[in-house]
Amino acid sequence: MTTKRLTVFVWAALLLLQSVQVCANDAAGPKPRYDWRQTDSSLALLNRARVVWQFNFDKKQGKPYFHPVCLTDGTELTWHRPPDHPWHYGLWFSWKHINGLNYWEEDRDTGLSQGRSRINSIEVRPHDDYSAQIALNLSYHPPGQPAVLTESCHIRVGKPDEDGRYHIDWISRFTAGAADVLLDRTPITGEKDGQSWGGYAGLSVRLAKNVTNWYLADSEGRKDLEAHGKKARWMSFGGRTAESKDFGIAVFDHPDNLRHPSPSFVIMDPKVPFGYFSPALLFNKPYTLPAGKSFSLKYRVLIHPGRAEKNLLEAEWKSFSGTTDIQARSEPAQDSNARHRTDEAVSKELDKPSYVFEFTPNMSFAEAIEQIKYCVDPPLPIVVIWKDLYDNADIDRTTPANIDEISGVSPGRALKLLLMSVSGGYDQIGYIVEDGIIMIATVESLPERWETRVYDISDLL
Repeated sequence: MTTKRLTVFVWAALLLLQSVQVCANDAAGPKPRYDWRQTDSSLALLNRARVVWQFNFDKKQGKPYFHPVCLTDGTELTWHRPPDHPWHYGLWFSWKHINGLNYWEEDRDTGLSQGRSRINSIEVRPHDDYSAQIALNLSYHPPGQPAVLTESCHIRVGKPDEDGRYHIDWISRFTAGAADVLLDRTPITGEKDGQSWGGYAGLSVRLAKNVTNWYLADSEGRKDLEAHGKKARWMSFGGRTAESKDFGIAVFDHPDNLRHPSPSFVIMDPKVPFGYFSPALLFNKPYTLPAGKSFSLKYRVLIHPGRAEKNLLEAEWKSFSGTTDIQARSEPAQDSNARHRTDEAVSKELDKPSYVFEFTPNMSFAEAIEQIKYCVDPPLPIVVIWKDLYDNADIDRTTPANIDEISGVSPGRALKLLLMSVSGGYDQIGYIVEDGIIMIATVESLPERWETRVYDISDLL
């Protein structure tokens, strides 16, 4: 009798434990099962048939954009073509005025803007690890006239991590045509014909209509609308979805960007509802791009569940910028995967074939390095010893790359060709892979083996 009761008790305990485990799995949500969906005009990452993000590039429309942008469970965070502003596309990039023509707003009947943008070519590369690379070439022109501005755009979307976070790196290089190009916006308060809502243009996010409990925070500690018009390295706009899920979307402004840090453009009007934000580099004044000249803009967008704390966002900005302090200048980006890569793993990344590098002779050396660095995800852990290059080879960030576009080569081959071109064909600069880092310096300065040495300089102080 005792044995029988003990057996029944053991079975009951096992059933109870199994029930608890099932409940715990349900609470955490099912394990992600990602897949790709690709059409002639879109690429989407799916999780159990629900969209995580979708990039749209219909050539008939001319404006590429992300929508929906979601949490990894498919909860939508962006609003596509809201009734109040049908030219808002979710997550997208658009100039406002180019040479006096409006490229932002579209006629509600025809769907056309005064100035036209055109997608000339696009290449999408979904990867087996569920990251993706997208390359586009666009042009901006008055109706029926030649382009006044061209854009080479590279977008890299990282695989969602175990916490459901993922990032989108949006990197564009703009080149003026045969004449100067004036990039402008609606004037702001205090200027002639100024408006309280003036100043916007560029990379933009429109939050989903059913989001409540809005909040915005920036890198300088400002909250909500007090961030509007103020310069910040990053800002994060979030809230709570209709499914009662907290989230945030953060945008990071790279320190190499024109007029970094950009002023923030923020709208928070829950009555409409109208939740919108953008790093607005033209906020305070327009910009004239001289004929034939180029400049680049680099942004990272981080989508995360829950309310991200400031230290997490600061770490993300340091990882993206790579130039925030002495440590960031001498160490690879603080990417969790990059930190643990071995020399062998980095070398294999360098040897992967068949990449396209859209170099141009006038592109700066720093911009060319960025192309190589971000051709894979996570980025290559490249460290450039700029002081050594300047002191010993007269090479700095702005030195022209002096190299044309190359395709079908590995990142390592592209790097060797770039270094050869920048140094004038002489064996002045090179690189080594050691301790999981790709170090670029003059050949004489490159160590045969990395060492850490500590010196007592107290007698010199």
